[in-house]
Amino acid sequence: MNNKLAIFAFAAVAALAACGGGGSGGSGGGGGMTPASGPTAPPNGVGAMTIGVSLPTTSIGSENDPTFGQIAGYTQNTYSQTLAFPVGSVVTIKNLSSSTTHTFDVVSTTGFPASPSLPTTANGGGVLSSSYTSGNITGGSSVSVTMSNAGTFYFGCAYHYADTPQMRDVIQVSNTATPGPQATPPPSSTTGCTGYYC
Repeated sequence: MNNKLAIFAFAAVAALAACGGGGSGGSGGGGGMTPASGPTAPPNGVGAMTIGVSLPTTSIGSENDPTFGQIAGYTQNTYSQTLAFPVGSVVTIKNLSSSTTHTFDVVSTTGFPASPSLPTTANGGGVLSSSYTSGNITGGSSVSVTMSNAGTFYFGCAYHYADTPQMRDVIQVSNTATPGPQATPPPSSTTGCTGYYC
């Protein structure tokens, strides 16, 4: 009898463990977000089909990418990195800042211009292209964009492109591309920032 009780207890614990890994709830139109791969998924709903946006100096750092140079302010994981999604993906661009407005404006398909035109109004009908602009993404809000067009797109934030470090990044839309290496986070002691996305 004790063996049956032990087997039942083990089965119940195993069933609970299998169900306990749940993710964050869905956000509008399409179910829950997939957590990022790795030992721990980052907070705030950033995951495989989400781009997190935040000031690099206070939360997600800056990376000197070996292919594209200095990038900062956008991530698919925890810290700044170049981005990559398969063709046809529908991606959420989520502002991780609580009160700072950002944008996601494509500035080129060949490189980072010194002084690009960076509008704060949306353009492109929610499809990533050489003329796509997200419009204002206020603190905590998000927009969706469809990766219909394969290619490499250089983009930045209308409000922080000229900052140091420049808030700019590269996204590769390809079925074989992978995100670049992540930045080293900025030291929290100099910024007063604690936690992942403060």
